[in-house]
Amino acid sequence: MEQIVHLFLVKASSLEEAVAKVEKFLTSYQLVRYEKFWIDREASLPSQNSEFFISLQEVLRENQKILISFLEDLQNEGFSTVESLKSLPQGYLSKLLHLIAHFLDGFFGVDSYFYNLEEDSHFITPYLEKKILKGEEKYFLVKAYGYLPKKEYLFEALSPKRFFKVY
Repeated sequence: MEQIVHLFLVKASSLEEAVAKVEKFLTSYQLVRYEKFWIDREASLPSQNSEFFISLQEVLRENQKILISFLEDLQNEGFSTVESLKSLPQGYLSKLLHLIAHFLDGFFGVDSYFYNLEEDSHFITPYLEKKILKGEEKYFLVKAYGYLPKKEYLFEALSPKRFFKVY
């Protein structure tokens, strides 16, 4: 089984309420269906914990790294401008562009390391960050593991330059 890690930002009055929200999301979300998932209550943090904002900044940086990696992959294949996308071949590269779009527009996916359930986003607005800092309401970073049968996608593992000539 392939294990995928996610951290969710959730507004809740207790850890159990936060866990329930994440469980509901993972069981009802239409685009990602895990064979099974597990919530790590021990690794989940309330916003009152001194490690909360350190962890939040780390997961935001991780999402930024994922996005940059996707963009660099496109650039390395010769697609670095909007104009160049006109000749983007269907397949691996168009899927990569699709993942970038989902990352930016807030669709949750298996590549979503951090997901903000409050704003349906992979990032956090300055408004919500200030709200959390005020400490008037409780928020949690909830760690979850999703499990999928291990599949090998050879086409996606190979460099597209071997298969496509860009005209």
